[in-house]
Amino acid sequence: MASNIKRSPFKIMQDVLFALVLREYLTRFGSRRMGAFWEIFEPMASIAFMMFIFTVIRARSMPGMEMPMFLLTGMIPFFLMRNIIFKLMDSIGANSALFSYPNIKVFDTYVARVLVELSVSSTVYLVFIFIFGFWFGYDILVAYPLEWLAALLVGILFAFGLGIIFSIVTLVAPNLKSIIRILFLPLYLMSGVIFPLWIVPDKYLPWLLWNPFAHLISNIREGVFTHYPGINGVTWSYPIEITLITLCIAMGLYRLRRQRLLVK
Repeated sequence: MASNIKRSPFKIMQDVLFALVLREYLTRFGSRRMGAFWEIFEPMASIAFMMFIFTVIRARSMPGMEMPMFLLTGMIPFFLMRNIIFKLMDSIGANSALFSYPNIKVFDTYVARVLVELSVSSTVYLVFIFIFGFWFGYDILVAYPLEWLAALLVGILFAFGLGIIFSIVTLVAPNLKSIIRILFLPLYLMSGVIFPLWIVPDKYLPWLLWNPFAHLISNIREGVFTHYPGINGVTWSYPIEITLITLCIAMGLYRLRRQRLLVK
């Protein structure tokens, strides 16, 4: 007689996440020939092009740090946060067929997409670190690993909360998706990703620092570089507070709308 073993809620969630992550990989990597290669190569090519522009053509240097490492430690975290937001924003529509299964919740698809984005960005980062360290001899060590990881975690949680909010809001107003995507271009330029915040004139810097991404990118770099210059107005408290507020709003919206999300 076969035993009827009842799975715990944690085990069910674990199995669901594994299946959803696997589905995300198959969808992204299996939709075209050499899908896995292109999924990794495309962001690498974009980052390499920007590095070529700023290090070879413009020949810009940074005090106490190599320009390619400066760009790498800003671009990959920003693209990770941006991609988490975009993927979560599209998560409900992309997975709507799965919500007929009782064990699959909308929140599970959010978590699965974050895990996939983390794996892709980590792979791109490790490839660049290998190239910079072994081929070019750059200093690739993280000066303050705990600070670096903490700053990354705050950024991921902020993107997670913002992605959930956008996923719910854009169900009511789908046209907002295009506006949100467009807004990330000026955000990319105003977050200190490709230029240091310390070159911004003092009269403009306070306005720029209303942007949480500027704090997050600067905090991440402070964890990487030993002698990263302190920037007046950049704090840990502001992005943490904004992240907590964002997560509270996201969880509140999700709790209020979770049943309606399943029928979209």
